[in-house]
Amino acid sequence: MKQFFKTVLAGFLAGVALFVLPFFLVRVFVFFLLIGAIFKLMGGRRRGMHHYAFAHNYKNMSEEERANFMKNYRGRCYSHYTEPKTSEPNTNQTNP
Repeated sequence: MKQFFKTVLAGFLAGVALFVLPFFLVRVFVFFLLIGAIFKLMGGRRRGMHHYAFAHNYKNMSEEERANFMKNYRGRCYSHYTEPKTSEPNTNQTNP
């Protein structure tokens, strides 16, 4: 008799789990969908959007501008592009 109740209880718990599981999975799916939408609205995936604009600028450079750019580029990312340093001393500073 005790074995019968264990089997009925196991079947009942399995039935409840199978009934509740789809609702739980839908909630988890909706939760991650909302979190993904929030990150997308906040600009989480905009890292590569201006790649073609840079290529357009590079194509339209003259040979002198392109040579100057490559000299200052030094193999780093475009965001670290440095302006050419001038070798002229700053005449606005006064020496003490």
